[in-house]
Amino acid sequence: MAGELRPGRAEMNRLTTTLRITGEPASVVSLQDGQQRQAIWRGSDPSVGGDPRLKVDFSSGPALLYADRAQRRQVGERLGNTVRLWSEEYRVHRQWLWPKLSFTVTTGGRTVLRARERLRPADGARTFDTHSDPSLDPVVTLALILLEGRPHRMRLGRGHADPL
Repeated sequence: MAGELRPGRAEMNRLTTTLRITGEPASVVSLQDGQQRQAIWRGSDPSVGGDPRLKVDFSSGPALLYADRAQRRQVGERLGNTVRLWSEEYRVHRQWLWPKLSFTVTTGGRTVLRARERLRPADGARTFDTHSDPSLDPVVTLALILLEGRPHRMRLGRGHADPL
């Protein structure tokens, strides 16, 4: 199935996470948006795209996902290994390969995302090699990576990241 998935790379640090998919000109960017919150934009420059497409909120127990509208409409949540986002349900399957994080995400019995950490945390940053289904919205792809990689747990200082 890996041949059907598009390769990419996600770079995560305490303040910003960027997903670049091979062969696609635009990247998807997440910036810290308050205490334990990440906002996700389509495009390499968040200021160009206007309001973020999605907000991930880690601050109250299970992670909650919101569409960025004035009414703060909840569009998803994570409960255990299940992520509900818009009308889809995703299952996260962890494969801990110490000290690297490796996981896959499935929906409807098919794999839609594979992510494997490339390097050990250094300078407060993490890098993941990704393979995602072409039909999976890159904003959703980045949200799934954030939910598993948990950038809100990373320290701001250089050289250390909190263990998962």
